[in-house]
Amino acid sequence: MNDYRPPGAFRRETVQFIPDRFGKTGLFRSELGLEGYDSLPLVGWALVVTFEADELPRLTVEPVVDDRCMGPVPLGDLEEEVGPLTLLEIV
Repeated sequence: MNDYRPPGAFRRETVQFIPDRFGKTGLFRSELGLEGYDSLPLVGWALVVTFEADELPRLTVEPVVDDRCMGPVPLGDLEEEVGPLTLLEIV
């Protein structure tokens, strides 16, 4: 995968994907008002390392959703594409 961002810029790397087979669904609200992101299947969890200039790396655990266009994707990566999403509930 090519990274076209300048050196030192914000970047995220998924270091591990943990599948979840319990058939849960995440209920979301798109802060930009986009349609189609109100309910997405949760398919697992991802360990993500975030690097920002002049800061220590951050390790986070994020839900992985099954997006119709991108396939399984960590929530933070999806937010980079479609804007902020608020996780309201897991059902």
